[in-house]
This record gives sequence, C-alpha cells and structure tokens, in this order.
Amino acid sequence: MEIKEEKRGEVKIIGLRGRLDVETSPSVEKRLMNVMDQGERRLVFDFSELTYISSSGLRVLIGVARNLHQTNGKVALAALSDYVHEIIKIAGFTNIFSIYPTCDEAVAHLQSDSR
Repeated sequence: MEIKEEKRGEVKIIGLRGRLDVETSPSVEKRLMNVMDQGERRLVFDFSELTYISSSGLRVLIGVARNLHQTNGKVALAALSDYVHEIIKIAGFTNIFSIYPTCDEAVAHLQSDSR
C-alpha cells in the first residue's frame, strides 16, 4: 500500500494505491489518525489507484468518518473504480460518504462547505 498526501487549500487529499485489506489497514489507519491529530478536518480519499478494499478497509473509513464528524470535519471519496464503488455501495456506505467522480470535484465541494 502506497499513501500519497497533497494539500489543496483547506483540504488534504489522501491517495491510496494498492489494496486496503487486513494486512494494510493498520498502517493506513495509523497514518490517517496522525493526519487528523495534526488538525486536518477536511479529507478527500483519492481511490483512483485503489484496486481492492476489504471489510477491514471499510472499518478504517468508518473510523475516519466518525472521528471527523465529532470535530465538525468532512470527508469525501473520489475516483472510485467500478469494483470499489460496488463494495462501498453493498456495504451501505453511499449514505455515509459523499462520492465524486474526480478529486477536483470532491475538493471543490469540501472547500465550498468551509465558507
């Protein structure tokens, strides 16, 4: 699992490349908690290079969403492959997360929410 971070205005983009599964979830979760501990409250997950997500990965996403909700933060998902989008949909997470076709659209949405 490779994690890329980029900052655009008030929004932190987290790009995940590879598989978010039982083996990679702990390290990804730790990295995301560090990002939030540094005060980031608006996150976009760029899933354009995420090839697989398991229930462990879904648990990490819910943990981030819960943490951000408690601090009036926002999270969005962007650029999901058909496979990852289907898993998110089956899990019922389309009601929890805002999902956008591109990172640019997700960032624009979160930035407009901060004004």
